[in-house]
Amino acid sequence: MLFRKGITVIDVGTDSIKGVKFKRKRGTLFVDRIGSKSLPYESIEDGYIVDEAAVGNRLNELADELGCRSSKIITTIPNNNLVIRNMELPYIEDEKKMAEALKWESEDHLPYPVESAVQDFKILSRENGRAQILLVAAKSDLIDNIMNVFERAYLTPTVINIQPMALISLVEYQNHIENTVAIVDIGNSGTRVVIGNNHNIYLFRNIDIGGFEFTRIIMEEDNLSYIEAENIKKKNGLPEIEGGIESFELAIEQIALTGLGQSHMLISQARSLADQIGRSLDYYEMKFKSPVDRIYVTGGGAKLAGLINVIRQEIGRELFLLDPFLNIGYRKGIALTKEEFAIAVGLGVSEVLEDEG
Repeated sequence: MLFRKGITVIDVGTDSIKGVKFKRKRGTLFVDRIGSKSLPYESIEDGYIVDEAAVGNRLNELADELGCRSSKIITTIPNNNLVIRNMELPYIEDEKKMAEALKWESEDHLPYPVESAVQDFKILSRENGRAQILLVAAKSDLIDNIMNVFERAYLTPTVINIQPMALISLVEYQNHIENTVAIVDIGNSGTRVVIGNNHNIYLFRNIDIGGFEFTRIIMEEDNLSYIEAENIKKKNGLPEIEGGIESFELAIEQIALTGLGQSHMLISQARSLADQIGRSLDYYEMKFKSPVDRIYVTGGGAKLAGLINVIRQEIGRELFLLDPFLNIGYRKGIALTKEEFAIAVGLGVSEVLEDEG
């Protein structure tokens, strides 16, 4: 029933809007149309859409190109102020009363007043009158903000999912979850680390280093505009470093000896990102006494040449690129950009798993 008219997933990111129109074909998920629209610089700040007119116009253009006016629309919210927590509460059979109890129990876990939050929860297990719960909370004004833009484009999302769940669902759909996996999503405004399995999300962390931080260094060092710096970043990438860990460390030292030039600052930023990713992995393994089985990397920021190599060398772990279109058919001639569409495809896959489960 879900795919009678197809579903369209729309992911509003900091620098672009991505859309994927799905349908069923011979019992499998099939990409019918795909599209992306770039957004004006600083039209979205800290997760909030500050230029609703500009973003609404781009969304309207994308919807026309996808031909999704009659589709079921699925979207997501920014990760800013998104809270995911594992909690334990006395089990209450009445779901409304359970939600009310959780609302007040969650107060100490939220960085904002509980009255300004929208919450949802999933009961993971219950035993001896206690329930293990996965809490998800976001600021209500953040949701209102993105819904205003959809209204401008004459679209009404029927499902709003969260990005960490979409990424876990994507890996589950590809049959890559045997134990616990980590997904590192390097976006423009920041990086998300999600650690979980097909049962639970154990850790979700926002890191304030994304693709824009590398662009900003080039903008400031060379006194360039955002677009000029982006073009240089995409063309040059990070300074090339080859060899094993010893030659990697030597190259880092040689770059540092040149002073705080652009190369040194770019590599330092990459190492800082790698350090925080590594800390997240170490924290999970120390807290839960369980190893991370695999680490997947995705997101538009992952396309920065040399970045994945720096992260791999710094954390000393194997990394795997996440291909969102694995096991998914698509119309011939469609140009696929793998790194940028993991969230969008994951949102579609989440609905399939929900529909089948």
